Amino acid sequence: MKKRPSWKIMVTVVYALVLREVQARIGSHRLGLFWMLFEPMAHIAVLMFVFTYIRLRSIPGMEFPVFLLTGLVPFFMMRNIALGLMGAVDANRALFVYKQITPFDTFIARLIVNFVLMSCVYAILMFVLGFWFGYDISIDRPLYWMWAIFVGITFSFGLGLIFCVVVEAVPELAMIIRLLFLPLYFLSGVIIPSWMLPQRFIEWALWNPYLHVMDSIRIGVFKHYPLTYGIDLNYAVKWAVVTLGLGMLLFKLRERELLAQ
Repeated sequence: MKKRPSWKIMVTVVYALVLREVQARIGSHRLGLFWMLFEPMAHIAVLMFVFTYIRLRSIPGMEFPVFLLTGLVPFFMMRNIALGLMGAVDANRALFVYKQITPFDTFIARLIVNFVLMSCVYAILMFVLGFWFGYDISIDRPLYWMWAIFVGITFSFGLGLIFCVVVEAVPELAMIIRLLFLPLYFLSGVIIPSWMLPQRFIEWALWNPYLHVMDSIRIGVFKHYPLTYGIDLNYAVKWAVVTLGLGMLLFKLRERELLAQ
């Protein structure tokens, strides 16, 4: 019998894990698939309603709902990828008795599920804004926009690998890491753009790679998005490379301990 290439085995395993992740989120309910999409959409729609119509926020020269959506969905996707990887090994530990399944397969599966889910949410909400409410939802520089999102995903994937190893060693840190994403949410330009932040504050905020990613995503979307001095996507690229490299190194060093838990 001809032995299958390792990459084909990995593709098959990841596909099966993706189906398992989706099944776990859908559950046994008939409307499970609807709720899987509706829950994040409702969350984002409520935030958009609050900030657009109750708080009456506005961004000069831009349509605020589109501005908000182009920040909320990418940030939640990146947050979910980082936190999802942190718990991937524990959630799939029973499967590691099969030698074909490795922890890294579970990381890839969670990355795919979160990416596809939030991409669907983004497409549906953009469709509603564009064709129902008549907002301009065009993307001015699609390649730059996709590159900025890719950098953010890579950075989050690296963070997720590091979190997974760290939490394996000190489980109590899981809650602290989750809480850290709350200030990051407000400090990454998701709601308030970097060019509206006080000058004394922006100098500190520029250390945050997510701020560079969020602003770069919007630079790709809006034709006349104001540029903030210091915002540089290459800075986030460097962070993404370092965190991914460090995460892979830590994972390889601690892989046996992860499986032995």
